[in-house]
Amino acid sequence: MNELQQWWQSLVSRERIIVAVLGVLVVTVLFKMMIWQPIHQDRDNATTAAQNQYELLQWMQQRATLAKQLTKSTVLINSASKQSITQRLNATAAQAKININRFQSSGENNVQVWLENADLFKVFLWLETLQQSQGIVVENIAINETDTPGFVSVRLTLVTE
Repeated sequence: MNELQQWWQSLVSRERIIVAVLGVLVVTVLFKMMIWQPIHQDRDNATTAAQNQYELLQWMQQRATLAKQLTKSTVLINSASKQSITQRLNATAAQAKININRFQSSGENNVQVWLENADLFKVFLWLETLQQSQGIVVENIAINETDTPGFVSVRLTLVTE
C-alpha cells in the first residue's frame, strides 16, 4: 500500500487527473459490463419468456374450449352402431367442424377418408371421439403439412372395432 501511495505522490497533478479519470472510466465500464448489462438482459429474457408463456396459455384455453364442445357432442356407441360407418363419420365430422373432402368405402367396416387443410388439433380430437364413442379406429394414417401453420392434409383408413 505504501508503494502505491509513493507512486501516486510521484505523479504530476496532470497525471493524477488522467489516472483518476481513467480509473473512474474503467470502473464504470466494468460495472456496466458485469452488473448492469446482465441484469437488463435477464429482464428482457424473462419478459420474452413470460410473453411466450402467455401466448401458449391463450392457445391452450382456446383448445380446451373446443375439446369441451367436442366431448359434449359425442354419441354413444350403442346408438351409433345402428348407422353405417360413413353416416357416423359424417355426423361426427360435422360436430367437430371438419370437412371431409372425399371418402371411399372398402367393405362394410372399412373406409378411406381424405381431409384437406384441416386443423390438426380438431383432427386428433375427432379421431379420439371416433374411437371412444363410435368404435371406429385408425388403421392407417398419412399426415402432410400445408402452407398454413397448424393445418394439414390427412389420408386415413378407418375400421370399426
